[in-house]
Amino acid sequence: MTILSVENMNVRFETPDGLVQAVSDLSFKVKAGETLGIVGESGSGKSQSVFALMGLTADNGQVTGAANLHGENLLSMSKRQLNRVLAEKIGMIFQDPMTSLNPFMKIGKQLCEVLIFHKGMSKSQARAESIRMLDAVRIPSPKIRMNQYPHELSGGMRQRVMIAMALLCRPELLIADEPTTALDVTVQAQILVLLRELQAEFNTAILLITHDMGVVAEMCDRVLVMYGGRKMEEADTDTLFESPGHPYTQGLLKAIPSITEDMQRLPTIPGNPPSALINSKGCPFHERCHHSQPVCRTSVPSVLPVAGSQYIACHVMGKDNVTPLVRTA
Repeated sequence: MTILSVENMNVRFETPDGLVQAVSDLSFKVKAGETLGIVGESGSGKSQSVFALMGLTADNGQVTGAANLHGENLLSMSKRQLNRVLAEKIGMIFQDPMTSLNPFMKIGKQLCEVLIFHKGMSKSQARAESIRMLDAVRIPSPKIRMNQYPHELSGGMRQRVMIAMALLCRPELLIADEPTTALDVTVQAQILVLLRELQAEFNTAILLITHDMGVVAEMCDRVLVMYGGRKMEEADTDTLFESPGHPYTQGLLKAIPSITEDMQRLPTIPGNPPSALINSKGCPFHERCHHSQPVCRTSVPSVLPVAGSQYIACHVMGKDNVTPLVRTA
């Protein structure tokens, strides 16, 4: 069952330098119980896409298109309506828990006010449920943690608090924006295991925003690759890693260090990302693509099926050109 269906979403910003096109004609779906990863380098539009869904776009932002959650368009709702839906059906884990948690409020109060405000619980009921949720996210001595401030917890503990807060209202969709970026690899692995366990327990769909392809390989059922604010490729995870179709996806995967091959130099994608101020008529990746043709400079490619569940937006790469990825040392 589809939880969220995004169709032709555009996000623009009016700036003193001109109109910034952060996201262009983005479409995707998220099903119940699955994890969809959105990947791409910095500035590709990953975070702005989910900020638009959550109504967190800056005041100078303009959002068009549709984002239907069970038939209700999130993008056309009033702030009051959106807050109700977000409280009941969507949770979000932000990138840096230290800046997302209120440093002047104890952990317990921040958790309890979510349940009191959105679920109408009494203080005692909210406290009991908050302690139970802290225990569910594997925080030791949850009763003691309720009386502590964010700065008294480690980075991993704060991230677990953010996960607990996001799950308090039992959302159908959990949006995780770079949830492990500020954590060391050991804690990162623990958080990913925790997310999988909680997903299995609550059947929650997860929309995972990341630039870490290792996390994608471990966590995601499907992957959406973005570049220059546009969708370049979408496929199930196994297909994407075994037979990436878009030249940009191929470049991303070739740039992953290998522990089994002697790579004297890590392959990179030459050039720089396009400026969002430039309203290009062609493929945003054409200046960095070694397959680029004249049509790539003048026409935006449509997202078309290649095989099975794999879709790519490329004038050159098609069914006959998608081959298994081969690393070069």
